[in-house]
Amino acid sequence: MPHADLFGRLGRAWLTRQPVPDDERAAIQRHIRELDRLGDDLRVLDREIADRACLTKRRSITGVNLAVAAGLVAAVGDIGRSSSPQKLVSYFGLTPNVRQWGSVLPITGGLARVGRSHARAMLVEAAWAAGWQAKEERKPI
Repeated sequence: MPHADLFGRLGRAWLTRQPVPDDERAAIQRHIRELDRLGDDLRVLDREIADRACLTKRRSITGVNLAVAAGLVAAVGDIGRSSSPQKLVSYFGLTPNVRQWGSVLPITGGLARVGRSHARAMLVEAAWAAGWQAKEERKPI
């Protein structure tokens, strides 16, 4: 199969060109219609989740989908509670470890890994997704 997404535009075009018996073609078409119906239902649910999580403003962060955004809203609650962006980053445990003895220059290490581990995991996965998306956009055609 030449396409990663069998039910995307290119994958569906490939499916229609395949030589299959009529009864199997009818079954494939039935399943695609059901998949489209379920996709419509999921879009309605996504809008409802966005409305309830107050995510209706059209802001976009690469790699952050509705599930991650709703999870972050649930983890943080009222963002106004945080007095600064640095404290919010610290709340998620995304600040680097810093070790310093006396007047010696500080040594920074990996993430502190304190705070909300589930929210931090969502942000790390979103960063990976953003990195892969950026890599795909740079691929030569």
